[in-house]
Amino acid sequence: MTTDKSATLIQASEEPSGTTSEAAGWRTAVASALGLTVGPSVLTVMAFGAFIKPLDREFGWGVSAIGMAASLLSITVMIISPMQGYLVDRYGGRRLILWSSPVFGLSLMAMYFLPDNISVFYLAWALIPVCGLGLWPVAYLRLTAGWFERRLGFALGVANSGIGVGTVLVPLLTAWLIGAFGWRTAFLGLGAVALVAFPVAYFLLAEPNPRKTGVQTNGDTLSVATTRRPFWLILAAFFLLGLVGSSVTVYQIPMLLDAGVSEGVANLVPVALGVALIVARIATGWLLDRFPASLVMGVNLAGGIVAVLLFAAGPNVVTGIIAAALAGLLIGSEFDVLSYLVPRHFGRLSYGKLYGITFSVFQIGGAIAASVVGIVRDTYGSYTPAMLTLAVLCLVCAGLFLSLGPYRYEAAHS
Repeated sequence: MTTDKSATLIQASEEPSGTTSEAAGWRTAVASALGLTVGPSVLTVMAFGAFIKPLDREFGWGVSAIGMAASLLSITVMIISPMQGYLVDRYGGRRLILWSSPVFGLSLMAMYFLPDNISVFYLAWALIPVCGLGLWPVAYLRLTAGWFERRLGFALGVANSGIGVGTVLVPLLTAWLIGAFGWRTAFLGLGAVALVAFPVAYFLLAEPNPRKTGVQTNGDTLSVATTRRPFWLILAAFFLLGLVGSSVTVYQIPMLLDAGVSEGVANLVPVALGVALIVARIATGWLLDRFPASLVMGVNLAGGIVAVLLFAAGPNVVTGIIAAALAGLLIGSEFDVLSYLVPRHFGRLSYGKLYGITFSVFQIGGAIAASVVGIVRDTYGSYTPAMLTLAVLCLVCAGLFLSLGPYRYEAAHS
């Protein structure tokens, strides 16, 4: 065992003494929610849009040129997701989180010194997600999953709810920081927020010990999993979910504006999506412990079909709120379902790798949709053709989930 002081610091309190496995498990689930609230899934993706106009005013780079950095961010996440999954399986989630937290926070703070050079800006947004390598969801979800068997779905829902909370709060915080102190200081503030993950991880997260939890860690290797039909069905389903989710989140406000909704009202409608997303995280987790994931996703995808059809029809304020809420229920359920399907169909041996690969495929779908939907709007003068296509894709996606078949690794009975 290494005697390095930093390694000792990170390994300390991995299994808190004086607590039961159940208490440590729920503490880990809540800590994961807190960590994901201030993680890169929120602090990069949800905060990025607020910086576009301030950067354009100061440097004059142009909105579309600045927006290219978001594409670089998505591409980087696609590349590093399988890598993170491998590292989480090999070294454990807690260790990666503790190392990544200060590096990620400092990378955001470094944006305070951004010069008038768009190449440096692009490089920064390619490096920032790498600096947060251990803070993307799979590290937290693998930790949480290791503590639970019978109530696995609900525990994962609690952990995943952190992204929903961050989705609502971080854009508001970012807008306030920019308005009150300027965009440079806003990056310092977001970096400070990111550092919260370190004490949360150090004092609250615990690596599960299978001898104490009774949770089996066996399962398929990655090579074996890729020979099985559910692996490819899940990849295809989450590629389609990436297309649908990205289309709605990116274009919901432009669709409302095209339909004649005022800008002030349109900017408030995404709050309905964010609130529904929080509800969906926890509710989906609870449902997964009681009903097959294919049925849960089938119901949520039916809601997604209604949502995109409402957007296709040209939403007003009321139908726009309904559509955003239904879309939020679908988007909020996606990663609860993924984090549940992996251990149930493939076991926990290669949890990180399988999650990371699927997350990467999901991101590819999202990147494609972000460009294609805009092209369709420019070509036809309307979002309707794209939304009607998404309705069909939701139906196909539901069929993929229903084709998964029974779980191979059922919850152990006490």
